[in-house]
Amino acid sequence: MNQRDLNYWLLDNAGPIIRFRTIVDLVVEQDVGVVASALTEMKGDPEVTKWFSLLKPNLGFNEIHSSKQDAYENVMGKLVQLGWRAGLQPFDTKTLPFRVWLSENIDRPHIEPHAVFKKTVIASILARAGYDMVKAVEKQMVSRLVTLYKFSAAPDFSQIFVEKPDTKRMSETEHELVNPELYPNQQFMLPWVHDALAFSKIGNIMNQPEKRKMVESIMEMILSPEYQALPWSYGLAKYGNQYYAIGWAVHLPGYDSKPEGRLFAEMLLMLEALAPFKCIQRSSWFNDSLKYLDDFRATDNTYSFPRAWLSETKTGYWVGGVRMAYDSRTGRKNAIEVESTFRVLMIRKRAGL
Repeated sequence: MNQRDLNYWLLDNAGPIIRFRTIVDLVVEQDVGVVASALTEMKGDPEVTKWFSLLKPNLGFNEIHSSKQDAYENVMGKLVQLGWRAGLQPFDTKTLPFRVWLSENIDRPHIEPHAVFKKTVIASILARAGYDMVKAVEKQMVSRLVTLYKFSAAPDFSQIFVEKPDTKRMSETEHELVNPELYPNQQFMLPWVHDALAFSKIGNIMNQPEKRKMVESIMEMILSPEYQALPWSYGLAKYGNQYYAIGWAVHLPGYDSKPEGRLFAEMLLMLEALAPFKCIQRSSWFNDSLKYLDDFRATDNTYSFPRAWLSETKTGYWVGGVRMAYDSRTGRKNAIEVESTFRVLMIRKRAGL
């Protein structure tokens, strides 16, 4: 089957979630009636209903960023995966408190530790959900773009760390201390994974040549061996008399070897998120990863990854590849084949292949 045939194979074999995603994201159906019918089925799916109920207007740091199932970043990551997006009711109503909070706090001083990171997590996921034209969302992500470009334009990896913190009170002494010059007023100059996941969803970044050049520079840096060798959590920042972990680095599973298990799932997320960038499309990492995916292709050109590699757990971060399910897999023998095929088609579409 060619790509067009695979789209229609998905429509014949998928449950309501992947069927809706296929109609609006792969086929790009123009018939309003067809889209409305698929949307109604998606909204009524028990898996969608369950996740929708988990999105609560809780805005504490641990309610935004944590491994808990109902943390904002995990629920929103899952809901966008399941098909929810800006313009759909009641999703707009559910996401309103987060958009309001960001708008009210975007220009406030960064008093609490991780204030910039919190704003970035909220803005990043709102952007991925299609709210990139909300002024506060765009402002935060463009601010991150400008900050990251200061380092990526001429990266000096020898200047990232200073001496390890000399304190007996710390439980994370294995972490190095990040150079304070890299996070003035919490404006950290190295990319968080949330930055990378969001940039391709910001229209005013992708459609403006100067900003597009800046983000391509950041992606080139991410692709470098020096960057990929950095610790996953980067290291520690010192705010006042306290030390705080500053990470989440943009590691690319499959960069050095073929990933398995959770890392394979994380690779799928990163391939889809970064596929629109030209330097990514040219990279060995991207092309070798696509070849690796072909190891799981059947004779009819559908794909089927190991079920255990597409895990669905109750705890863990969505960005870590632990919430990979779409439609219910119970009683559906081809559920993994459908999910695997859909994911590959989305990666290829976003790369223009």
